[in-house]
Amino acid sequence: MPARFLHSLSDVPDHPDVTIVGGGIAGLATAWALSQRGLRPLLIERLPALAMLASRRSGEGVRAQWEHRGSIALARPSIEFYRDFATHTGQDAGYRPVGYLYASRSAAGAELLRDRVRRQQAAGLDDVAFLQPDALRAQVPSLAEDVVGGAFRAADGVVEIDRIIAGYLASMEADILLGCDLLVVRPGNQSVTLRTTLGEIHTGQIVLATAARLPGLMVGLNQSLPLRLSRSAIQYVTLDGIDPQHPATIDADLGSFWRPDHGGARMTASFRSTLFLDSFTDDPPVDPDYLAQAIATVAPLVPFWGHRSHEIRGGHIRSGSLLVTGDGLPLIGALPETPRVILNTGYGGHGVMMSPAGAARTAGIVLGDAPDPHTDPARFADPDNPPPAEPMTVNLAG
Repeated sequence: MPARFLHSLSDVPDHPDVTIVGGGIAGLATAWALSQRGLRPLLIERLPALAMLASRRSGEGVRAQWEHRGSIALARPSIEFYRDFATHTGQDAGYRPVGYLYASRSAAGAELLRDRVRRQQAAGLDDVAFLQPDALRAQVPSLAEDVVGGAFRAADGVVEIDRIIAGYLASMEADILLGCDLLVVRPGNQSVTLRTTLGEIHTGQIVLATAARLPGLMVGLNQSLPLRLSRSAIQYVTLDGIDPQHPATIDADLGSFWRPDHGGARMTASFRSTLFLDSFTDDPPVDPDYLAQAIATVAPLVPFWGHRSHEIRGGHIRSGSLLVTGDGLPLIGALPETPRVILNTGYGGHGVMMSPAGAARTAGIVLGDAPDPHTDPARFADPDNPPPAEPMTVNLAG
């Protein structure tokens, strides 16, 4: 039975067992995972459509190339889930294992990549490899002649969020109420009361999958966690002749990223200004010359971008607000001393690539499983002894 969209608050079932707040990719994955465990959750979303913010403003890439064991433990099974998505949901996720390549044009940068691959392999990621220049150019002929070394994992790749959303909605039993904004959370001993723009909802448990809106809700709950808002941007370009099987490519020296897309590519420029935002906004401003900066920072490693940039026929840019945690790992578990309020958020822009495993973990917690210590919000209980950070993403560890 597919998900059911409700028309008003009066259609909400009396006292749902669990209510998910947030209709982005993490919230939808959580609803699907709970449905697979025999529950029928209620999902509320403040916007008039699902997954309209950061979920759709990403590279839609999936990679298991992380350093922290906790990150690998989320990303790798999530990629496998997308690979087998049709078996789980009856729909194809658009997963294409084009691979992810991190490459450097300096000896020092290549050595850092080699060391990182060793650490990743020691953490259990046994299918990532360090490649020397000849092997790199054989794998990716578009690379610059002066490339020195790189890290590559063939099973990393890209997915299509529209297909993922369609698969979730077609194969889960859940109720969805759009245009319903959460204002106040009042936890009780037996239930949780949600005051929303449409009225009150009484529910057994709540899962906050609210991403960048979590800090405001935390104030009302009298809770504190190390959180900041960050901005992201992704440039879409239309250009003929891009190899659809070209790996997603990251310049390890400059920090730029690009991947093939339908009819062109998506790219992210090296960062020039602060990532952090002082307040929430759906559409953070971006630099007016972002396209030029993106081309300038992807072209040194893949020169055809400099040679062919004049052939770009169109494009657009999307920006979004992300929630960054102290160590760069998501928050999956109950708030301290508030067991009926569970978090599944804080993916820092990587919800597409990690949320299937994170949602499965969240569903288990709703049903009584213990949280994983790597993602349990309680890991921040001792500010003098913070958890180790994930160095391959934005974090607050300094």
